[in-house]
Amino acid sequence: MSHTYFDIAQEDTLKELINISFGLAASLIGDMLENPALLHVPEISNIDIQKLDAKIVEVLDNSQEFYITKQRFLGSFNGEVLFVFNTRAADVFSSLLLRQSEQPDEADIKSSILELTNIITSACIGKFCEMIEGETIFKVPTIEKRDVALLEKYEKIVGYDNVIVIKTALDIEQENILGHMFVLINNETIGHLKEIMNGF
Repeated sequence: MSHTYFDIAQEDTLKELINISFGLAASLIGDMLENPALLHVPEISNIDIQKLDAKIVEVLDNSQEFYITKQRFLGSFNGEVLFVFNTRAADVFSSLLLRQSEQPDEADIKSSILELTNIITSACIGKFCEMIEGETIFKVPTIEKRDVALLEKYEKIVGYDNVIVIKTALDIEQENILGHMFVLINNETIGHLKEIMNGF
């Protein structure tokens, strides 16, 4: 299947639009944490869906366990958003959100990360929908803790051709919380997105 990568100009436009949506998400996260938050996009790239597992291993940078959230969106813009955080990033964010110094428990970590990714996904996908003057509904997100060594055993995600990989950095209280956002879409949607980018 042919792969449609973004060219440099499209990538720059996409990065600019994502940064705008992340500005909105950062102010919501800052309100939630009662602390100024800065959310920025150091890197953005586009890969084939077949390379998703390898990319997850690469971004985890030797972490063995990680949290992964998934959220489907349907409507004028269809796809699925995955977020990947290593355990350190998840622990730090949960502690900031819960305002506690001791180690948060598993349930608290999962609900904190879900809250964070929900805000970012809504802002980001919402921005794309605004651009195409469309509407999208979000399914309920899910979260799991996974082990890199068992990556082959987890259920594969099907129905998509492309992945937009967005490295996210949330700066708050001297902490740099890194996460990776994977927007899974099919060739038709990416073609649509490229047309919009060219329009800008």
